[in-house]
Amino acid sequence: MKQFIYITVVIFSCILFRVNAQDNFQEVLRSIESNNTTLKALQEQTKADKISNKTAQNLENPEVGVGYLWGSPAGEGTRKDLSITQSFDFPTAYGYRSQVVKAQNTQADLAYRQQAKGILQEARAFCVELVYQTKVYEELTERVKLARELREAYQSRFDKGDINIIEYNKTKLNLLNEEKALQICEVEITTLRAELQRMNGGEPLSDVLDRYSNYTLPLSFDQWFSMAKVNNPALELAEKEVDLSRKQEKLTKALNLPKISAGYMSERLLGTTHQGITLGVSIPLWEGKNTVKHQKARTIALQVQHKDSELQFYNNLKNQYSRAGTLSGLLREYEEVLDVSNNRSLLKRAFDKGQLSLIDYLLELSIYYTTIDEYLLRERDYQLALSELQQWDSQF
Repeated sequence: MKQFIYITVVIFSCILFRVNAQDNFQEVLRSIESNNTTLKALQEQTKADKISNKTAQNLENPEVGVGYLWGSPAGEGTRKDLSITQSFDFPTAYGYRSQVVKAQNTQADLAYRQQAKGILQEARAFCVELVYQTKVYEELTERVKLARELREAYQSRFDKGDINIIEYNKTKLNLLNEEKALQICEVEITTLRAELQRMNGGEPLSDVLDRYSNYTLPLSFDQWFSMAKVNNPALELAEKEVDLSRKQEKLTKALNLPKISAGYMSERLLGTTHQGITLGVSIPLWEGKNTVKHQKARTIALQVQHKDSELQFYNNLKNQYSRAGTLSGLLREYEEVLDVSNNRSLLKRAFDKGQLSLIDYLLELSIYYTTIDEYLLRERDYQLALSELQQWDSQF
């Protein structure tokens, strides 16, 4: 018993650790989920759709008829008629109609979840892009600092006459390029923050997004997928469409059975009154022809669509999983090289000692910068691939 409790606590702790550690964007996404105006509009639309669904359960309006007939010749008097009639579907139709309404309300909730998930995933992608641009900004800030120091050193040497204008201009151009790259990065960060603020209903976000989520790639794709597909509202919606269509088959059959009408009728003529109840039954000959056949065909079509949706979902996530795995390997290779070779400081020392000319120094520095840029870009791509998987770890 103690061993069971210990194992349970360990498993629960691991789950909590994974939930808490995997998503640094959670607070931002929660805020957007609460403040997003599109989601608020969708919530109201869902409520309206559910109210609309309930109207299908209403009875037909009763029919009231009044007749006033003149007699001919004049002495025959007048006849006054009054009739009130209420029509009813076959009794079983009301049970099936109630089931259909419940299924339609479930679909409305799933449709909202599907659209909400799409909006939150868009926000998650913006968060990844913002972290990427923030990392680029930090790197470019360091490059501008180094380029400015180089320009100032060469300006001093130029003022003393140690170097010519061509050498000095190279450092000015180098600084200009780095400064413009930094300015473009600042614009990108401002744009991304504006997009997130827009998605947050216009409310500014105070969270600092400077690191990615600590989400790890699942070890077994197939085991993970069995959980992920449960959290996909689009797949559940497709499945519920099939269930709804089956219920509509039963409802259609019930609606093709005879309808019943009941009412009251009175007739007054020359001081006499005739009154009583009326009953009627419709004969289902033509109106419902092929409706059941059509509904069965629709059910078959929806079943095929559901299977196709699940297959497409599986293949799409499998591709993202494989892509993330490949990018993970590339990142490890980059990290192994970059961790052991800080070429920026090595090149600076070699340049200061006169072992490299200015043009060679800038060229070697450019190669090192290109490697850093590629690493940051591949890291972003890896995180975007992970985010496509991560969204299916929960219903929202």
